[in-house]
Amino acid sequence: MHKKLTAVLLLSLLLADVSHGAGFALYEYSGRATAMGGAVMANKAEAASLATNPALITELEGTQVQAGLTVVTADAKTTVAGESRTLKNDVWYLPNFFITQQWSDQVSVGLGGFSRYGLGGEYKNWETWNGSTLAYKVKLETFSFTPTLAVKANDELSIAMGLEAMVIGFSQNSTLRTDNAMLAHATAYEISGSGISWGGNFALAYKPQWAEKWSLGAMYRTKVKQTLNGRIAAGTEVPDQLYSGDAKGSITLPDSLSAGIAFRPTEDWTIEAGIVGSFWSSYDQIVIEYTEKEEAPTIHNKKNYKDVYRLNLGTEYMLTPNWALRAGYVYDKSPISEHAMDTLVPVDDRHIASVGVGYQTETWSVDVAYAHVFAKDLKGNSIATAAGILPMEYTDGKSDMFAVTFGYKF
Repeated sequence: MHKKLTAVLLLSLLLADVSHGAGFALYEYSGRATAMGGAVMANKAEAASLATNPALITELEGTQVQAGLTVVTADAKTTVAGESRTLKNDVWYLPNFFITQQWSDQVSVGLGGFSRYGLGGEYKNWETWNGSTLAYKVKLETFSFTPTLAVKANDELSIAMGLEAMVIGFSQNSTLRTDNAMLAHATAYEISGSGISWGGNFALAYKPQWAEKWSLGAMYRTKVKQTLNGRIAAGTEVPDQLYSGDAKGSITLPDSLSAGIAFRPTEDWTIEAGIVGSFWSSYDQIVIEYTEKEEAPTIHNKKNYKDVYRLNLGTEYMLTPNWALRAGYVYDKSPISEHAMDTLVPVDDRHIASVGVGYQTETWSVDVAYAHVFAKDLKGNSIATAAGILPMEYTDGKSDMFAVTFGYKF
C-alpha cells in the first residue's frame, strides 16, 4: 500500500492526542476546583470530589448533588513551512454533574459525569496552507460516567474505588496532496468515529488527628485502552492513496498519579499544593487498520511523548460562613515533542492563573470561577507528512475559562 495511505490512516486516531490540559487532560470539574487550580484533593469535600478525589465524599452527609458548566475560548497561531494560520473564534462547553449518597457512617456512594478530554478548532484560510495536510479542523468530545464506592476506614483515613465508562466522539478534516497537485487543489477528506472505553481509579484521603491542620489526598487512574470504530470519507478518491471506507483502531491512554497536601493556618483559611504525574511514555503507539480490506496492513505508529507533571497551588478563604474567596496557579507541562509536532494542539507548556468566589447556605451553593491560560511558544518539526518533515512553530497560545457550579443538599 502506498506510503501516503499510511499517513491518512494514522490521522484516524490522532485525535486521542488533542485534549486541552497538558496536551490531553481536562481538570475543570467544578467552579471551586477551577478557581483553586485543581488544588482540591486534600481539603474540603464537595460532590465534585468524585472527579478530583472520591475518597473525600465520606465527609458528605445525606444526598448531595452538583451540576455545572465550563465555557472555554482559545486562540493560537501555527506556522508550517513559513506560513502562519490562526484559529477561528469559537466557544466550547463542558458540562458536568455529580451526586453522592451517604449509605452509613462508614460507606458512601456516588456517580459523576464529566469530560476528561476534549478539543475543538478550525484554522482560518486553510485552503492555501501546507498545515492542512496535517489537519485544519478537529472536534473531540468525551464524557465519562464514574460510579464510585467510598469507605471510611477510621476517623483519619478514607479510601475509594471507582469505574469509568468514557464515551468518545470525534471528527477531523484534513487534505491530501498528490504528487502533481497544487495546494489549492488538494483532496479534502473527513475522519469521524466513536467508541466507549473503560478504566478505573483508586483514591485515599488522610486527615491525621495528631496534625489537625494538615491533610493529604491521592488518586491513581488506570490506563485506558480505547477501541474506536469510524470512517474515512473522501470527497475525491485517490487510487492507492485515499478512499472512503470503514476503519478501526486502538490506543492506550496512560495512567496517572495525583497527590495533594493541604494546610489550614486558621479555621477560615486553607492552602493546598499538589502534583499530577501523567505517564505518557506508556502511550507508545497507535494501531490502525481498515475493516473492509483484509490485504491492508496493520499500522504501528510509534510516538515520542514524554512523561509530564502538572503542579498546582490553591487557596480558599471564608470571609463569612456563607462567602468564600478563592485563587489558584498551575504550571502544566506538555508531553508534545518538538520533533513530532502537528496542528491539533498548538501550545507548549502552560501557566494558568485563576480566581473565584462561592456562596453557600445550609441547603444550596453556587461557585463561579475564571481562569486564563498563558501558553509557551514551541519551535520544531512536524510529524511525517506527504511533503516530508516540515519546520513548525506554535505562537500566541492563550485561553479563557469561565465556570459555574450549583449545588444542593437533600
